[in-house]
Amino acid sequence: MFFPTPPTDSTGVAHILEHVVLAGSQRFPVRDPFFSMTRRSLATFMNALTGSDWTMYLFSTRNAKDFKNLLDVYLDATFFPKLSEDSFKQEGIRFEFEEPADPNSGLRYKGVVFNEMKGALATPGAAVDRAVGKALFPGLPYAYVSGGDPQDIPNLTWDHLKQFHARHYHPSNAHFYTYGNQSLETTLETIERSALSRFQRIEVDSSIPDVKRFAQPTAAVEPYPAVAGEDNEPKAEALTAWVTVPSADSFRALAMKVLSEVLLSNAGSPLRKALIDSGLGSALADGSGFHDDYKEAVFGAGLKGVAAEDAEKVQQVVLETLDRVADRGVDASQVDAAIHHLEFEKRERSNAGLPYALRILFASMPAYLYGGDPLSSMDFDADLEHLEQARAEGRFFENLIRAELLDNQHRALLTVVPDTELEERHRQAELDRLAAAESKLSGQDKKKIVEDALRLKADQEAKQDLEALPTLELTDIPMKFEDVPSRDVNVRRATVEFYPQPTNGITYLDLRTDFSALSTEQKDLLPLFSRALTQSGAAGQDYVQIAARIAAHTGGVGAAAQVQSLAANDDYLQSFVVSGRALDRNAQPFIELLTDLVARLEVEPRRLKEVIAEISTRLETSIAGLGFQFALLRAHSKLSSEGAINDRLQGIGMLHTMRGLARLAEKDLGPVIARLDEIRKVLFRSGALRIVVTCEEAMIQPLEELLTGLVGALPPDGAHVAPAKVAPLETAPEARTAPVPVAFNVRIFKTVRFVHPDAPALLVLANYLRDTFLHRELREKGGAYGGYAQAGVASGTFYFGSYRDPNITRTYDVFDQAVRWVTDHEIDPENLKEAILGACGDVDPLESPDIKGRREATNRSTGFTREARERFKQRLLKVSADDLRRVTHSYFMAAPAVQTTVAGADLIEEARRERPELFQVVAPL
Repeated sequence: MFFPTPPTDSTGVAHILEHVVLAGSQRFPVRDPFFSMTRRSLATFMNALTGSDWTMYLFSTRNAKDFKNLLDVYLDATFFPKLSEDSFKQEGIRFEFEEPADPNSGLRYKGVVFNEMKGALATPGAAVDRAVGKALFPGLPYAYVSGGDPQDIPNLTWDHLKQFHARHYHPSNAHFYTYGNQSLETTLETIERSALSRFQRIEVDSSIPDVKRFAQPTAAVEPYPAVAGEDNEPKAEALTAWVTVPSADSFRALAMKVLSEVLLSNAGSPLRKALIDSGLGSALADGSGFHDDYKEAVFGAGLKGVAAEDAEKVQQVVLETLDRVADRGVDASQVDAAIHHLEFEKRERSNAGLPYALRILFASMPAYLYGGDPLSSMDFDADLEHLEQARAEGRFFENLIRAELLDNQHRALLTVVPDTELEERHRQAELDRLAAAESKLSGQDKKKIVEDALRLKADQEAKQDLEALPTLELTDIPMKFEDVPSRDVNVRRATVEFYPQPTNGITYLDLRTDFSALSTEQKDLLPLFSRALTQSGAAGQDYVQIAARIAAHTGGVGAAAQVQSLAANDDYLQSFVVSGRALDRNAQPFIELLTDLVARLEVEPRRLKEVIAEISTRLETSIAGLGFQFALLRAHSKLSSEGAINDRLQGIGMLHTMRGLARLAEKDLGPVIARLDEIRKVLFRSGALRIVVTCEEAMIQPLEELLTGLVGALPPDGAHVAPAKVAPLETAPEARTAPVPVAFNVRIFKTVRFVHPDAPALLVLANYLRDTFLHRELREKGGAYGGYAQAGVASGTFYFGSYRDPNITRTYDVFDQAVRWVTDHEIDPENLKEAILGACGDVDPLESPDIKGRREATNRSTGFTREARERFKQRLLKVSADDLRRVTHSYFMAAPAVQTTVAGADLIEEARRERPELFQVVAPL
């Protein structure tokens, strides 16, 4: 269900309300029914989201009883929430002293959303979003930060929050969506009985007026935080953006989507190529492409990694290229490829990343939200037929370029610039505001702040009575895993594993090979090789022609080095995987393309320089979003070889390698190209190749014949001696400074792997600690957006972590306390049952046909067989409170642990002042 919630300021009222409605309701008056239900359910997806002008509450589950339970909780939460003042203060914003009971320790702002948005707004991408909203939609809801700007969040009051709920969370303003094989009549009866029948219809004006179109283009500059001392000159972004067609007009929106694909989707797209070839930047700017998440859709194009003074030059490239394309004509083959891509998306039934049912919802959202017909918007074929008729009449896309872009004066040149002083200015402004507020506090005011803090703390620590909440029982858990059939075939010297599945006419194919024979220096180049493999030329064709083949004949081709843990042994597989997917009718050109990439790759210096620059730029501008990943991988790298190689492939080690490569001039890339070719020759040998295919039954024989050519194009297997594995890093506790105003903290322990008898108890323990202790201490009390315990039963690790956290030393103290919490406190049977339920859901995720085949192939090679997983699940049901205490003693009480923090420099310096021994290594990220 979702509600239009257009903001009128940047206090984040819609976002904070999204949190607060999930903190207790009439029928379910517990403190946090949302988080309580995550552990009383087998939901495959459960969340709440705040968009730029809507708020959504969504869940999915495979269990009918669970569906009813979750529907009841969500309906009561949204329409009949408690909206208590304490919940508002906990989730949104409150005054609290540094030491809550000491009025002389300094006044501070606290609140989950307040800290969440500090991290969320610290990226260049967030700055682009702000700039688009303010410049293109002045005076409209998009000009505000719907999630809340930390500079404005303190202006929000509890009364305003309640008024916003009364105005917007009403059936007259509600939208509902269901999908699946549950009874629609029963679902509608529940919605009517539990919510709609208790209201009278009212008029709710949540409409958004069309923006008044500009008489001439405009320009704006928006800063984002950067680290002092770095070369920030080439780190600006320049985006030219237009307001275009109504998002609810499905045909015009489809036409703009196709045009966006033609112009920007791949390396050979004319506008993308012109921008990269200009040398003004290194990657497409955030905000490039077509975006229908506004009432009137936005199209943007530009570059990141530019000098701020070159923004006008970037815009000139955009406008001149569009004019040239409109004048000379749009390549019909590129339009066909773009339509093919949209057709592929429509046909694919994948749950990768997001359940397919929710993909349908988001695709129909513009029509549903902005006054169109959501069912008609799903009728892709009707709009496509209309589009083909328009194409046949001639110059359709050329005229579209002129009407919606070149002749459209509602345009803005947006320059997002790094500002090394921005974070300090924000920090000082916050301190000044707090000092001013504190100076006006009377003794009684201070006493009330202390009393409020202590009352909130007591409420957070009070044992909840969860009897009112519905729950599943352990007997509701399905104990069997689906048997995924397979058929193994030898094609020349390669092994091909076919997994027949109902894929709706799509073939999914992996080429898997072992990269353990590579040297450490070669492994460090695998992230670059992964990208270069699909972004270069091959078989006498340049990268533009290869990009056109990928677009015309596939749903995408990618490559990655994967470290796959073994279920039984303290070891791992080193797999390099080339993955692709295509419509069955395109199987032959798809496999011919893969053959050219792996057997006849041609890497050219200028193109490689562009690929390196794009990877490096995207990494540098994504650091705020990668902070937790970097902290976790670096901590893991200190425990094992498996962790160390993952850090080199995906973590701080990879970041440093890419920075080194980015410093090389084009003329110096010859040795790098030679090493990339050496890597290709080691990886792609016919006898070492394992091909995994998920497809319809009828496609097995044709694919077997087609794969003969691919295998035959590769040299036979040669003798390669695997070098010694990458050694773990030093275990010294480490802190890395980054341009973020929050912290990401990780402490990790070495434990046991999947088949060990203790592994089920460790997985249950992680759920128990997260739900009963860490959520309360890190999120509710500490203000972190996330607090975690995670048992890596595949890799034999266990970690504590915090995400977008305002604290460092306090958080590591909480990690210490978490261990004692298990040993010193009674373990409630209901909490234990919930932890077991959650663990059962962890080991049985929702999988669509494309995932099933690939997952089964990996499970076969790593020992995670269906029988082993079923035994693991049976052991989960038998985990006892004594088991939790026993594994806590065994693995955490005296066991060594390593820890890593990625945070803003001020936070790390403050932590070192408080506790000098906390980190032995402190360095910039």
